[in-house]
Amino acid sequence: MDHESLDELSSYGMIDDVQLIVCQYVEPHANIGMWHGDNHLHHTTSVIALQIILIFLLSRITHFLLRPCHQTLLISQIVAGIILGPIFLGRHQIHELLFPIASRMTLATFAEFGMVLNFFKMGVQVNPKLILKIEKEAVAIGIVGYLSSFVLSSVVLNVVDIISPLGPQDAGIHGLVIASAQTAFPVISSFLNEMSILNSEIGRMALSTSMVSDACNWVFYFVIKNVGSALEQKSYKPVLQIVVSFCYFSILFFMLRPLVIWISNRNPKGKPMTQNHFLSIICILLFVGFSAQVAGQPSFLVAFWFGLILPDGPPLGSVLAERIDTVGSALIVPAYCTISGLKTNVPSLAGSKSASIEFIIIAGYIGKFLGTILPSLHFKIESRDSFALSLIMCCKGIIDLNIFNTLLTVKEISEKPFTLTVYTMVVVTGFATLVIYYIYDPSRRYKTYMRRSIKDSLDNFHLKLLVCIHNEENVYPMINLLQASNPTKTTPLSVFVLYLKELSGRATSILTKNKSNNKSCRSKETSSQHITNVFAQFRQHNEGCVKLQCFTSIAPYASMHDDICYMAMDSESNIVIVPFHKQWSINGNVTVSNASIRTLNQKVLSKVPCSVGVYIDRSQIMSGKPLVINNDNSICEIAMIFFGGADDQEALAYSIRIAQHPNVKFTLFWVRVKFKRKQRNKKNPFIDLMEQTRYSTNLKGRVIFKEEIVEDGFGTRQVIRKMEGHFSLVIVGRHHIPDSPCTLGLTEWCELSPELGPVGSFLATSDFTFSVLVVQRQPFNHDFQCVT
Repeated sequence: MDHESLDELSSYGMIDDVQLIVCQYVEPHANIGMWHGDNHLHHTTSVIALQIILIFLLSRITHFLLRPCHQTLLISQIVAGIILGPIFLGRHQIHELLFPIASRMTLATFAEFGMVLNFFKMGVQVNPKLILKIEKEAVAIGIVGYLSSFVLSSVVLNVVDIISPLGPQDAGIHGLVIASAQTAFPVISSFLNEMSILNSEIGRMALSTSMVSDACNWVFYFVIKNVGSALEQKSYKPVLQIVVSFCYFSILFFMLRPLVIWISNRNPKGKPMTQNHFLSIICILLFVGFSAQVAGQPSFLVAFWFGLILPDGPPLGSVLAERIDTVGSALIVPAYCTISGLKTNVPSLAGSKSASIEFIIIAGYIGKFLGTILPSLHFKIESRDSFALSLIMCCKGIIDLNIFNTLLTVKEISEKPFTLTVYTMVVVTGFATLVIYYIYDPSRRYKTYMRRSIKDSLDNFHLKLLVCIHNEENVYPMINLLQASNPTKTTPLSVFVLYLKELSGRATSILTKNKSNNKSCRSKETSSQHITNVFAQFRQHNEGCVKLQCFTSIAPYASMHDDICYMAMDSESNIVIVPFHKQWSINGNVTVSNASIRTLNQKVLSKVPCSVGVYIDRSQIMSGKPLVINNDNSICEIAMIFFGGADDQEALAYSIRIAQHPNVKFTLFWVRVKFKRKQRNKKNPFIDLMEQTRYSTNLKGRVIFKEEIVEDGFGTRQVIRKMEGHFSLVIVGRHHIPDSPCTLGLTEWCELSPELGPVGSFLATSDFTFSVLVVQRQPFNHDFQCVT
């Protein structure tokens, strides 16, 4: 048979570290179906489709089973690959049926191609400028951690090699030692994101430290290793390789990077990237992968560096990350992890050398742990946090797995060290994940902080508010609420505005202070600048009465509450005001702006170290009375419903301040049951503030008191419905006196919006047109005892 026919019937490749010629069946006709005796598993397309489905389902099932152990998705995917590999499924004939040798090469090609896209996505999400802002503590911890891991594992390697020589097949285990000392920044970022501690104090330290460790690894790999090889071999070729690599990366930076940015800028501002522009960038990426192979560089590494030099975040970074991640996380990464699991070989672990290699691998982890925890303790980081940081730095991920596969492919290591490395990686990372989940709680530092409230600071007329903004629709309702809070020179306000944005196209969270710039061009303003400028106008309108600071937080919704809690603690705010997750249109229709905002509000209510107000804005409804405070003689009517309890007292304390505004007509509804004869002369601690307010000379003529006697929740609903059409804003506490007859029957509404309490949920779900502010005081125990 001639060579041309042989090429049609065979494929060449590396399978299980052995070079094979795999003969394949050439399909002479189309698939005729199982009804005519055709076997679908003899067709490459059918087998690959079945393999991808099986890999996806098994990885998701494994993740579901490991979720009680709080394992990350990557660990679950690797475990799924091990299950499909020789240790479990590989012992049965069904393994050869589902993963025949002829199809493994095609699956491996699919996975390798996908990993190029995945590494490009990880590079796009990284901002390399952050390395210039790393604190000296993180630099020291990163360098010491990397060197201690490398030095300790190298010492153990030399000792083991003297006692029991490893042999020529594992001569390249030095490369494994170098790779194991690395703590990859994208791996740590993904790990922290899944653990919902990305923007925590230790999370930020871990990101900075891993970036230093990553830099040390690449400097060592490209420079020291090649220079050392040049001196050892007495040849200029390793140095020439550095020069060629430098020139190649310069071409990427000065030629292809501007081309990608130019393509991105041609897209209309504010609109999603067109398909043609996106595909053009992908074609450039494929050319980069091809040229990397020509230049003698790993395509996945060059793809990562090419993404690294592109701008992170929106619009380019977020679009590329979102579109590539859709297929990458669901199909490509599980397929690659499965290929890695198929390469593991448990029978190869037999023999005494396995223990020697395992000692070398474990020494790297021990060096990393000790090299991280000792400098952390030196820099006065709390022991529990230092322990958590050390475990985080020991975690491995997809980049490490790719490096291990590369070392196996180029025969730097054999199956034995590869299998041990993968299994050790799964065990150590899985153990670290479980321990970190239980020992590290970012909200712990807020629990030891002195909680602040409005009621406790009534003698101090300076009120500090932290206002959270999700979009521009929240701006003017919040400004109107702040204006109603009576900012004067005798009762000043300190307003801290926190603009919250979901992390997209970036690997690191951001918390930064904004600067107002009224001279900036309106068309070039970002949403953050626009919001800052609007609040700056509010400050100028209340010159001398309002102090303003604006911040922007870019973080995942799962951990965004950490930034809110930190800002509340750092600014010593009395109350945090967050928007409700639902919005009302002009005709009264209700839409959910973002379901994640609801979960965020619930976390804020449970962890923030001060009082919280959830603001339900209905100012857009045409038939309602919007909350607008002007300097003219117009009057805005505001009401509060008082039942009794710590939350109601906090709401009343805020209402007292609002009632002092000259343009506010305030009505206070005291809803209660009829006192029994024994209760009349008994002091009720929940209504002390109410009685003081009622007979206060400062509020005389400013507050209308209405005492409503009800028997149950039905009577309370009747009282509330009478308020419709008369007020712009109604203030209510989240929780009230437990088992009070006034709220009997309202608890069913609480199931719809538990973060608002029974009365707040009723006000948020019914067809009212006024805005609502639900106030909760922190900290306190809601298990109050009703005075009888």
